[in-house]
Amino acid sequence: MASSTVVQVEAQTAEAIFEQLRDFRNLTRERALESLREGLRAGRLEAEAVEPRIRAAVADASWEARQSGLAAAAEAISTWDHPGFRADILCKVREKLLLDPEYRVRKAVSVVLRECCRRDGLAVFDEVSAAVLGDIQANFRRKVSEEKDDAGQPPAPPTFLPDTEGWRSLETSMGALEAMMQGCGAAFTPRIDAAMIDLLAECSKHTNRFVREYAYFAMKNAFEVCEKEAFLAMVAPRTVDLVSSGIGDNWSQVRYAGSVAARAFMEKAGEEQSRFFPQLLGKMCLNRHYVAEGVRLYCQDTWRIICGPQGGARLLVAHLDSVIDAYVAAAQAPNHAVREAACHCIAELAGRVAGSPEQQTPYRQDFTQPRVQRLLDTLLGCFQDESWPVRDVASVAVGKFVVAFPAQCEPLRSELVQLWFEQLADNIPSLRQNGAAALATAVGIWTPALWDEVLATLTSTLPVVLQQPENSQIFTDYAPSGPFSVPKPKPASLQDKVDPAFANQTMYSCGSIAPKTFKRKSRVKDSGCMNCSNDQPRQLWEASEGMMYLLVELAALVARDPSPAARARKESLAALLPSLTSAFACSQYRHHHLLKQRTCERLPGLTTSLGVDLVLPHLSELLRATADCVAMSTHLALQENARAALLAWQQSVPPADFDAACQAAGVDVKSLAIG
Repeated sequence: MASSTVVQVEAQTAEAIFEQLRDFRNLTRERALESLREGLRAGRLEAEAVEPRIRAAVADASWEARQSGLAAAAEAISTWDHPGFRADILCKVREKLLLDPEYRVRKAVSVVLRECCRRDGLAVFDEVSAAVLGDIQANFRRKVSEEKDDAGQPPAPPTFLPDTEGWRSLETSMGALEAMMQGCGAAFTPRIDAAMIDLLAECSKHTNRFVREYAYFAMKNAFEVCEKEAFLAMVAPRTVDLVSSGIGDNWSQVRYAGSVAARAFMEKAGEEQSRFFPQLLGKMCLNRHYVAEGVRLYCQDTWRIICGPQGGARLLVAHLDSVIDAYVAAAQAPNHAVREAACHCIAELAGRVAGSPEQQTPYRQDFTQPRVQRLLDTLLGCFQDESWPVRDVASVAVGKFVVAFPAQCEPLRSELVQLWFEQLADNIPSLRQNGAAALATAVGIWTPALWDEVLATLTSTLPVVLQQPENSQIFTDYAPSGPFSVPKPKPASLQDKVDPAFANQTMYSCGSIAPKTFKRKSRVKDSGCMNCSNDQPRQLWEASEGMMYLLVELAALVARDPSPAARARKESLAALLPSLTSAFACSQYRHHHLLKQRTCERLPGLTTSLGVDLVLPHLSELLRATADCVAMSTHLALQENARAALLAWQQSVPPADFDAACQAAGVDVKSLAIG
């Protein structure tokens, strides 16, 4: 069957191929173009049969024929060196096709120009540059008078749409410029002059994100084709700030294009890269943690290319002030994803570059008091951000900062502990869990000062779920942090008025368009998970869950402590097991299964940390509550976690003690099918 298909393709004539190239179905046109390529490679199709049909196709009234004709022209130019044919096609491109009403036709022009430049070099650019550059300059701004609709016509779109929609032929003309750079290669260097750079600079600042994206791709090609001497002497000093703006753009697509340009910039700079690190290094490092996966992975590869096997710590420290400037600026950005990435980077500086007083790195001496204080103040602001993903990452980062710089964090100890306790009762599950881990880390550093205070709060707050009303709530309108974390809009009727504070605002491509995620000077105390204007009531069961996390983290901390005081601290934590059991068994509220499930997940680890001997006196009550969870057939995840907890106890507790505890609890282990 496959061989007969090949024979049929090879037998197609030029007339049949070009008839299919004008078909309205895209798949048919693609297959016809592949047939044309096969015929040209095999030498079956002659120029006398192909070129006249291409001339007719590019002049056809159907856009499908014009698009396919340009694609066919690119294949023909690549196959045959016929200057006359190229001149005819370039004339059509310059006079009509470059500004064709159909976007797909204009986009196909780039492929033809690339192949023509590969044949004739700068002569092609010189011939069409006036048309291409003139169109870019002519369409750079929209005239308001042209956008007004006549009477009886639909109303004009909102003013923010030009940031995201196409911009006439400006985008495709930028693509044509980029294609000619690629086609000319190093020969294009003389044309990368001040006027060209000024044009790219203007396009990189355009309000339309498609134009900015193409501008940075064009810069990438300009960097690649430019000779190194000219690049270092003229191009790099004039474009380094533009590249810096590109890798910090609010649109992820533009940020990616800027990252592509940044890599080409650095590779061309070679041994002179360090000249431009003050402008680029901090932002390039930050994008390794950016929420958009394409940007993040590409920048991680770029970082490995630039830093080599020695790693990037030495580069960060060598330009530490400019790096800190970039991180602090990112922490003030209106885009919550950028603030989140800044917290990741500051945590990285503390944990991996500076080290701790006990495990110092060779770079620790560079972290002077003013630098550390500036980073700490930045993290403290992010810890109180109104966007919960930022607070989440900042909380963990502050914990790492306490480990790295305990003396500098000491004056803020009370404030930090209060913020962590607030976080333990937050509406977002990950905030409660990560806050408990961060607070336990701080307790490990400041044990004498914090142990009694934290234990007292833990003791009083752990059982508050017993006072939880029946109609408990969870906050369901938040979106997890990620590349598609678009917050759910609030239900609204057609009569509702739009809040002008949140209308016609800057749009971002990382899910941060909702007003909940905009940067404000301070957050509202005791407000909801996003700390927006609508408060979400704190739930008592969530506060108990946060304390359960803290109990588990403190037990793990004490288990790693070799000091003589560790035993007494273990016993003080084990004394809270009855309170934990009461909270665990509490079932009078709607969402009790969530607290039960998360507790079951951590009971085996808690037993290991405290030791079987301290858990055993309370095991019967824990077994009874866990067995009740196994019986809850409506919550399958809870059932499985409860069975796993019972199995872990069965394997870790001596058989006689386990059987005695089961008998005291009235639990028949065999009937629970845990083995």
